[in-house]
Amino acid sequence: MSSLNKRKSAVLVSIGLVMTLVLTIFAPAASMEVQAVRKVTSSYKYKKAPAARIGTTMVTARAYKSSNNSKKAVSAVSWVKFTAPKTGTYQFTFSDYAVKANKNEKFYGSIAMHTGINKYKSSSYPQEYLRIKTKGGRAYILCMCSPSAYNKPAKVHISDYLSSRTATVKLKKGQIVFINFNNSKAVTCKVKIKKK
Repeated sequence: MSSLNKRKSAVLVSIGLVMTLVLTIFAPAASMEVQAVRKVTSSYKYKKAPAARIGTTMVTARAYKSSNNSKKAVSAVSWVKFTAPKTGTYQFTFSDYAVKANKNEKFYGSIAMHTGINKYKSSSYPQEYLRIKTKGGRAYILCMCSPSAYNKPAKVHISDYLSSRTATVKLKKGQIVFINFNNSKAVTCKVKIKKK
């Protein structure tokens, strides 16, 4: 084999080793990112709410429902929960809020956050609302709208309907946050959670 061919072979082997190294480093990270996206459907009973976790959760939030049956704890809203793995400040970002059947429909709804198991077994709501830091100040209710319904305000107020909302709360390790979706139609919403 000529020296030129030997050099070509050495270069090809080097390229192969570099590619293998790159795939070894980045492939697990890519698969972890894909696995981090969780899909859940909200529950009408907050105690049976599916879990959102650190990372991104795609939520299908059921439509508003009322119940006249006092013996059955069914709330008008639907729920997803998050349990804080550590004590600290957590940031929740709600985005891509849209009607499931028609993503282009102009639509308005709201999201609230609660904590604590209610001592009254028949109660369909958790113990208390969380007052959360968001654009425009602190609020108990996050007003949401679909991207098609969004009109950018000159200055954001807590009562403005936004297509993306960020909520910041301080939580203790093991504390559960119940996220309440209040919408007249089934919607989808991206919920991204990170520890600050």
